Amino acid sequence: MKSSYKENNFYDIFCEITKNISPKLIVEFGILEGYSLQSFIDSREKGCQIDAYDLFDEFPYNAANYNLINEKFGKFENIKIEKLDFFKGFEKYENSSINILHVDIANNGDVFKFAIKNYFSKIKKGGCMILEGGSVERDNVEWMIKYNKKPIYPYLQLIKDKYKIQILSKFPSITIIKK
Repeated sequence: MKSSYKENNFYDIFCEITKNISPKLIVEFGILEGYSLQSFIDSREKGCQIDAYDLFDEFPYNAANYNLINEKFGKFENIKIEKLDFFKGFEKYENSSINILHVDIANNGDVFKFAIKNYFSKIKKGGCMILEGGSVERDNVEWMIKYNKKPIYPYLQLIKDKYKIQILSKFPSITIIKK
């Protein structure tokens, strides 16, 4: 499946979040076809920097094509498209420097746990993390079961009293964690 965000019209949700936060810095991990990246570009204010990362050809499954993505989005002002591993990217950012962090990298419970542990401190007060997944339905997709991936929903239930969490359950679902 290509972008399930597009299939379910999450464009408006990403735009509303962006307009409400008025970010100076958006960081995205997982580009695929650039659906969410386009929504951030379309709804950002002038001067907002967007750093978009992917593993591109190093991702063995549903991978983004660097040349196509760079051709489509590299022309926009204040857009950086680079190859970078999510599990190393947090080292690039100071605490309280990111307004919106979007993570869509074949998310599972371990990805969410890593994001909270290593990226939440990077989010500026008033900002948020947007992570693909979080619903029970999403935890039961074929590849999560086939590869025995840790479900997301039970992890969110463990941390729900410590963080401001909202799950938009329409498949594939997104989880918004506010700071």
